[in-house]
Amino acid sequence: MWAGYWEKSECLTYSTHLLAVNINLALENKQLCIYASVNVVDTSYLSKISSRIKDYEENINKRNLFVVNLKPFYDSALTGNLTPFDEFKLQLQQELKDRDDKALLIVADCADNLFRNKHFDQCELVEKWWQDNYMDWRRRQEREQNHITVICPHSGSLLSKHPFDKHKHQISNNHTMIIDTAGRTMTGYITAKQAAESTISPLEIPIYILVAEPERDLQQIYSIWLSSLGFKNIVITDSGKKCLDELLKIMNTNKNKTHGFDMIVILDTHLKDIPCIQVAREIVTRRPEQQIIFTTTLPPDNVRHIVDDRYEY
Repeated sequence: MWAGYWEKSECLTYSTHLLAVNINLALENKQLCIYASVNVVDTSYLSKISSRIKDYEENINKRNLFVVNLKPFYDSALTGNLTPFDEFKLQLQQELKDRDDKALLIVADCADNLFRNKHFDQCELVEKWWQDNYMDWRRRQEREQNHITVICPHSGSLLSKHPFDKHKHQISNNHTMIIDTAGRTMTGYITAKQAAESTISPLEIPIYILVAEPERDLQQIYSIWLSSLGFKNIVITDSGKKCLDELLKIMNTNKNKTHGFDMIVILDTHLKDIPCIQVAREIVTRRPEQQIIFTTTLPPDNVRHIVDDRYEY
C-alpha cells in the first residue's frame, strides 16, 4: 500500500490524470479496478475522471471497473465506525473469488478527505485499517494467488502547512511506500506543470521510456511517477521478450524521422523469462549507443560484476 502526494492546486486536474493513467494501466493488464472516492457524488467530478479512463462504460459493464461512493464511509468514519469498510472488504473478497485473474487495484481517497478537513484521528484510523488489511492480503497472497495494490492519494502541499505538518509522519507510518508526485518531499525532480512553464522550448526529438519490470506494484509506480515528470511516450512491460518487441516497434515507428529519437531503458535484474543481461545485449546490438539503467535488490557489487563479465557496451 502506498500514498501519492498531489499538488492541492491541481487536485481535480493533475491528480485525476495520474490516477486515470494508473487505472488504465491496470485495466490493460486485466486487473480488477476499484475507484473509491468521496467525490464521485459530484457529477462533474465523475464526468472528468470517467472521460480519462479508456472504455469507461464497457469496463463498468464487464465488471472490470467499479466506482464506489465513499461519502457514507466518510460519514461513518467521523464517528469512529469502520463497519462499512469491513463490509466492503467482504464484497471485494467475494468478487475476487469469482474471477480468474486475482489481481486488484484500489484507489481510495476517504483518508485524504478526512485529512483535508482536519479530522486527523479519523484519518489515521482509516489509514491504519487499509494498511492492516493490505498486510493481511499480502500474507495470503501466495496461497490465494491474489495481487492487490492500494493507492491512497494525499495533497502534498498541505503537508508543509500547520497543523497538517504535525501529522505527516502518521501518514508515512501507515503506508509501505510514499511517492511525492509533486517532486517536493522525496526528490528534486520537476513536475509536468513546472516543465510546461519553464523557458526551455519543447524538444523536437521524441523521448521514449522503456521499462521491463515484472512486479505489478512497481509497474504502477513507474507509470504514475514518469507521468508526473511530464513524459508522454512511456512503455512498461513485464518481461524481457515484451521489452525487446516494444523496442522494435519504437524503432520502426521512428526509422524515417530525420532526428531519430531518444530513449531511456530501465531493466529490472529479476526478469522471469530472459536474463536481464541478455536483454541488455540484444538492445545494444540493435541500438549500439543505448545506455541502460538496471534496477535491483541485489548488492551493487554483484550487479557490477555481472555487467563487467557479460555485458559489453
